[in-house]
Amino acid sequence: MKAGFLATAVLLTLVTAGLLITAQQGRESEGRPIAKTAGLPATQIAALQVDFKNRIDHYLEIRKEAAKGAPALKETKDPGKIKVAEDSLAARIQTLRANAQPGEIFTPAIQKTIRQLLSPELKGDEGKDTKDILKDDAPKSVPLKINTKYPEHAPLPTVPSNLLLSLPHLPEELEYRIVGKHLILRDTGADLIVDFMTDAIK
Repeated sequence: MKAGFLATAVLLTLVTAGLLITAQQGRESEGRPIAKTAGLPATQIAALQVDFKNRIDHYLEIRKEAAKGAPALKETKDPGKIKVAEDSLAARIQTLRANAQPGEIFTPAIQKTIRQLLSPELKGDEGKDTKDILKDDAPKSVPLKINTKYPEHAPLPTVPSNLLLSLPHLPEELEYRIVGKHLILRDTGADLIVDFMTDAIK
């Protein structure tokens, strides 16, 4: 009998520990540190991540409010339904961010640090390869204007993994795209340009 209770207690302990580890890993992944810091001071990196996350969180609050009045984007393969849901969400965000200005997320200080983080990845032979990848599927042009739709038929250029590792982590609602030399922050569900910074690529 005692052996049975002991086995049960051990099992419960292991399950609880597993749950705690999983929860901790989840919290860490939400704000995971930048993988490639280019040797910048830890205080500078910490300031970037805190400020950037606060600005992203503010945008997500607006997005969450916008989603309340938009049709739910359910799993479907019907492009028409996807487009309707996407456009509705975009219109709601555009209304709530009607007075948004460039630099609300990519502030001058954040832009400066991001350029410093990206710079080492763009030098030498590896840097040349990275730039070649950026050119491969880049659209001819994308208007740099926040709170507007990303051009419907323009390709979404690949962002090389080494550059992604040098940028602050994003939630699934947002992504980075590099068009020419410029870094764009795009809302994936609304297809909106949330913010941008020019000359991110030197």
